Amino acid sequence: MEKTVEYLSNHPVFFVIAVIIAVMILFSWLKKIVELLLMVAALVVLYAAYLYLSGGHVPELFRSIEQFFSHWFHAFGDTISWLFNLLKSPKRELL
Repeated sequence: MEKTVEYLSNHPVFFVIAVIIAVMILFSWLKKIVELLLMVAALVVLYAAYLYLSGGHVPELFRSIEQFFSHWFHAFGDTISWLFNLLKSPKRELL
């Protein structure tokens, strides 16, 4: 391992190539994780829709998830509106 680090530090072109390959592998892995999370979220939404349409009992977990996302979306919207208002405000002179 030490020889590899020493070799890469002595050859910056190979170091840049190794960093690019590592970043590509990392993004590929992250893409697969995001796809998996989206698939699970889609299945949860389909299950909740099935429960709603069939008149079944909706677990408390779905209600707490709904409240969490509702709160998160409101907080995110407030932050975005604050940023837009900050950008719209006239520039002030610095002292």
